[in-house]
Amino acid sequence: MKILVIIDTLGVGGAERVLVNTLPELKRIGINCEVAILFNRDDLAHELENQGIKVHKINLSYKWNIIEGIYKLNKLIKKNHYDIVHAHLFFSYFYTGLVKGLLNKDIKTITTFHNLAYLAYPANTFLKKIRKKMDSFIVNNFIDYHVAVSKAVKEHYMYHLNISDIDIIPNGFYLKKILFFNKRFDKDYLTEFFKNKKCRKFSITPGRLVKEKGHKYLLNALKKVEDLDLCHFIIGSGPLKNEINTMIKKLNLNNVMLIDGLIQDELFKFVNSVDFVIIPSISEGFPLVVGESMALGKAIIATNIGGIPDLIIHERNGLLVEPGDVKSLAITIEKLYNSPILCNNLGRYAKNDIKNFDIEKISLKWKDYYKKVLNG
Repeated sequence: MKILVIIDTLGVGGAERVLVNTLPELKRIGINCEVAILFNRDDLAHELENQGIKVHKINLSYKWNIIEGIYKLNKLIKKNHYDIVHAHLFFSYFYTGLVKGLLNKDIKTITTFHNLAYLAYPANTFLKKIRKKMDSFIVNNFIDYHVAVSKAVKEHYMYHLNISDIDIIPNGFYLKKILFFNKRFDKDYLTEFFKNKKCRKFSITPGRLVKEKGHKYLLNALKKVEDLDLCHFIIGSGPLKNEINTMIKKLNLNNVMLIDGLIQDELFKFVNSVDFVIIPSISEGFPLVVGESMALGKAIIATNIGGIPDLIIHERNGLLVEPGDVKSLAITIEKLYNSPILCNNLGRYAKNDIKNFDIEKISLKWKDYYKKVLNG
């Protein structure tokens, strides 16, 4: 079985990290996978190549260069005789669908939906409405099978793109690596980041600095509990970096430190060192950072949105608050701060429950699914 996985880029992002976790395991169980990236960003390519996964770089000159995209992708598919083409994210299934519809009707195609795109970026202008209609036409006519990473993502795309049926296969986590990750910083090292603040406990919010991650609600909640000796790290990069820094200064939050994006091992060291994790997102498909924090045995406060409830059961392995509810978020932060026993219990159950999403189990689901596609 030979699979071509197509994705827009291999930049540092959730869907991209999923491939880095999944494809080597698929290779181990006998599925020959190769990757094609459409655009010129390949931060994670070396991680796949180091594990024997071939990465093809299409290098489209412009994202809407349709003729170039169809030509280059069709040439790659015909040359290598793939059994299935599996697309991730919009432009990947857009070009995959056009190749199938116009030039290569015999290829079997799958797309995986990862996010709640129309919630975060609603089709509220004429051009966005046209693109949404085009999106619906492509996925319904030229993509044979549709998969979502969570129930919320499934319902989102069935509603917005009028897809009659979507299967669910959640993202997997490389638990052999995460469960035995024991590197951490000592408290003195963490305290060094906060020169003018007494730090009795630490918390962290990892993730991209984009509006979907809800940082403004987090900062307002932290302002409400600024009397606590709690020091908080925001770790990530993205377009809202300057806006978040400005808000930290405006609110005079000397207990909050923003650190630019780190490599995964360094991020895990920070997560492993703090007392609890806060994920204040207002839109999430299936957040890897939640599962990774669970695997590290951390108590988590997260929002009851998207795919998060697929992972977190309220008051068993984490605490859920409604997205955008600053008051509830602040109350819950104070609750965890004051209850180390609750933190420990939530972290213990989280570490156990995330085993259901082990990459070895999820890869077997994909193997069975690919067989179904070929037989279908």
